[in-house]
Amino acid sequence: MTWWLKSRGVLALGGWTLLTTLAGLVFGGIELPLPALTGASGRFLLAGLLPVVPAVLWLSGTGRAGPRTEATAVRPVRRWDTALATALAAAVLAVTLLGHAVGAGGTALAVGRNTLVFLALALTLEPLLGHRPAALAIGAFPLLCAAAGRRPRGLGTEPWALLLPPGESPRAFAASLALLAAAALFALVRPVRGR
Repeated sequence: MTWWLKSRGVLALGGWTLLTTLAGLVFGGIELPLPALTGASGRFLLAGLLPVVPAVLWLSGTGRAGPRTEATAVRPVRRWDTALATALAAAVLAVTLLGHAVGAGGTALAVGRNTLVFLALALTLEPLLGHRPAALAIGAFPLLCAAAGRRPRGLGTEPWALLLPPGESPRAFAASLALLAAAALFALVRPVRGR
């Protein structure tokens, strides 16, 4: 277990995740000037971009060894990696719900929800693309949401653009939880990708 903790950089990952979450609670309400291709430009908050960090760091830790090597290991590496991602999501949710309870408002809920979305994307894209292309795709997702995630004439957001609804949106929060659960299940039964 010690080798896995070191290879994944669990302490650093946990520390950076906590710092990113706290930064999201403090600075998440800052609006970013991003253009929109469709619909109204709307508001794109820093809370939609900061939660990328834990997912990219998780990808960096899981990408340090070859997937075929780890698939043949006696230890359940795939389960540990999936458990690490879901534990990060649970920790972020706990911190953001606490932040919301002490007055951080909807921004705290948006940071928690968006972290769930990015970790779900990481769990899904890593076995399909590899850790580096998955990190690039996850980094591009907020820009795609900002550019094309709003419906024309200000009629809300597209269903796939989970980063855009207000933090208090129960539909977006439920969708992010369902996405994370489906991604964790996929990560456990995923095919082994070769180099």
